[in-house]
Amino acid sequence: MTFGEHLEELRSSLAKAVIWLVVGMVVGLSFFADPLIRYIQKPLSEAIRQYQADRDLTKLGYDPTVEESQPLRQMLMEQGLIWELVYDIPEDVLKTLPKGSEASSVSPTDMATLLAKLPSPDQLKPRYQLRRTESGLSSLKIEESFMVWMKAGLIVGAVLASPMIFYHLWSFVGAGLHSHERRYVYIYLPISIGLFISGVCLAFYVVMYYVLTFLLAFNGQLDVAVDLRLNYYISFVLLLPLGFGIAFQLPLVMLFVERIGLVSTKAFIDSWRIAVLIIAVVSMVLTPADPTSMIAMMVPLVILYFLGIAMCKYFPRGRGLGSAAYDPR
Repeated sequence: MTFGEHLEELRSSLAKAVIWLVVGMVVGLSFFADPLIRYIQKPLSEAIRQYQADRDLTKLGYDPTVEESQPLRQMLMEQGLIWELVYDIPEDVLKTLPKGSEASSVSPTDMATLLAKLPSPDQLKPRYQLRRTESGLSSLKIEESFMVWMKAGLIVGAVLASPMIFYHLWSFVGAGLHSHERRYVYIYLPISIGLFISGVCLAFYVVMYYVLTFLLAFNGQLDVAVDLRLNYYISFVLLLPLGFGIAFQLPLVMLFVERIGLVSTKAFIDSWRIAVLIIAVVSMVLTPADPTSMIAMMVPLVILYFLGIAMCKYFPRGRGLGSAAYDPR
């Protein structure tokens, strides 16, 4: 094939891949976008309820970490209740309202008249009450919810259509490879997918909750009110697992550079201290600015680093990769 024919084949493969992406996006928007957005809000709702319960118990003089406070803490979290300080107007002042007036029908003018009749604000009686609150996200732009919905549909569509997208891209790339080169792709691609899914699951099901809890608690220590934006949170939820999934490719990257002769297995072993330092820096860059998520990424990556050393040392060396060159004909 000429260079122009190669470009035409590439254009055709990319066009087919894009068509499948559009089909997957339509399916994702129709059936999966709404449930996905609701589902990824669950870790946030749980973290906010825990944050509110611990904050209120601390304000009331309780220690939320001791055993005696756990029943009350659990009730606040399950019911989504917060403590609220209110002031009751004395009964004799309320009796001055026009007959038939109720609290729900008091006008601002009547309320101002009531407050003016108080000889002193000290007559207001302080009282704590429990109020149910809905922990959720806010949107400051009218199009923000729609754009988040589109983003969720695009991500789901890319996942659903990924087999066919990969098939069309692979049909273009695989045609230029020898049989032994294609065999390596069939071996290492499932390993790569497994590592990526492992990183994503670890980030979403384990790390996400602790990261949110830490960040909310840190805001609570500074007495800063938290009003979470929908777009920022969705981006945070999507980028954190993506960073974990990419970082979990470390063993395959180590195996690749060892097989092509750039780094030896002995060099990996001798430089493990430097590698741990580099992993710490990478974990700091790929995660939010909190030590919880950094440590949660760093510890698995250190384990994967030594797994990569084991793969370099014990994986069999096939011809054409990490061994002497040969003529495939």
